[in-house]
Amino acid sequence: MRSLYKYLAPLCCCLAFANGAVADDSASPCSDKEAEVQRQLQIAKDHGNEDQVRGLERALVGIQENCSQESLMADAEEKVREGQEKVRDRQEDLDEALEDGDLEDIQEQREELQEAVDELNSRIEQLKVLQ
Repeated sequence: MRSLYKYLAPLCCCLAFANGAVADDSASPCSDKEAEVQRQLQIAKDHGNEDQVRGLERALVGIQENCSQESLMADAEEKVREGQEKVRDRQEDLDEALEDGDLEDIQEQREELQEAVDELNSRIEQLKVLQ
């Protein structure tokens, strides 16, 4: 369990002190999403794909009506919490493998833990960009 804190403590500190230091001079994430859907919509129209056009038009309305900085932040924070839970689960799996002493299982659990930590770090970076 002690090694769990080795991974989570620095990550929690990153979250606690993340204050938007990562500046992004581009448009807001909602504007970026809208622009991407509009780009895809134009391509679908150019190719005469009516089903895709209808779907993208619905997606565009959804973005325009529902996308906000607050909703994006809430989604990103939820993804970080899910990532933290996954790291805790993987750490518990590794602790069990260490108790059992199966070297192959230990290596596998270490790799899975590292993947979960990497994914969590990525999610934290995404959250920082939004702050």
